[in-house]
Amino acid sequence: MSCLNTCSPKSFWSMVIKPKNKYSFTVERSFHISKAVIDFSSRPRDNYGVYLHSAMTSLVVDCGDQKGIILCNLGNQETKKMLRPEADLDVHFQTGQEITLYSVKLHPDESTNNLYQTLTIHLSGYEFIV
Repeated sequence: MSCLNTCSPKSFWSMVIKPKNKYSFTVERSFHISKAVIDFSSRPRDNYGVYLHSAMTSLVVDCGDQKGIILCNLGNQETKKMLRPEADLDVHFQTGQEITLYSVKLHPDESTNNLYQTLTIHLSGYEFIV
């Protein structure tokens, strides 16, 4: 068992991943992502301003030379229970790691279909205070 997980003081950590943005940084304090949740207000709307009932997106990380690692797939599908609007995660990043977090369409070839637009994702977890 690592003392980092059980002995170190922890502080709340959060981040919002907006569509079409990549968030690249060097980790200054080790942190843990515990939860990813879709922001329902970011769902695509039809021509009349009504939210579409199905929307899907993936949370992705580039970590060092490992690119395009999917951490979870999220969706709001009221008729099909294939994807959930939230995911429990257990992902740790260590001080000094170079990472990029972003969201991508689940079906990138569906460029004209609003159902496959990326959504805003809220991440939460904790960082280690040493």
